[in-house]
Amino acid sequence: MSQMGGKSYYCDYCLCFLKNDINVRKIHNSGLTHKIAKIRYIRSFTDPRKVLEEECSKEPCYRYLSGRYCKFDLLCNSTHFNKIQLQRLREIADRLERTRRQKPASKAVNEIKLKIILPWQSNDGKKRRQETKRFTESLKPINFNRMNSDSLNLEWG
Repeated sequence: MSQMGGKSYYCDYCLCFLKNDINVRKIHNSGLTHKIAKIRYIRSFTDPRKVLEEECSKEPCYRYLSGRYCKFDLLCNSTHFNKIQLQRLREIADRLERTRRQKPASKAVNEIKLKIILPWQSNDGKKRRQETKRFTESLKPINFNRMNSDSLNLEWG
């Protein structure tokens, strides 16, 4: 791959390199291709029930569903899901809802303690020895009370 002169800007949504120039990036970010790629990425983290609700409320995009190209893609005011895809999305949303109902409530989670045996504990949950508290300084939790103002005013260089 031949590189352009200077540093390049990489667009994480479009997976492409651009010239690292403010005007080039502004033009790219305002483009339809970039907006669609960004929406596609964000939608991958969206709750399936919300996507199903949005798509069911839209009319079908006859252009896209008849096999032709729709340049608006995810920005289209019509849905690009056919009946089979909507049914699959509904099944995914239902399965997700069932698994959420099966999880215990937050109060019950606090009451249920998972038994995790740490290396310094025996199988009965008792500590083997007390000297395990002697960690190196880098492994100890930060104690902000021990910090003095001298350690905060250090200069580098």
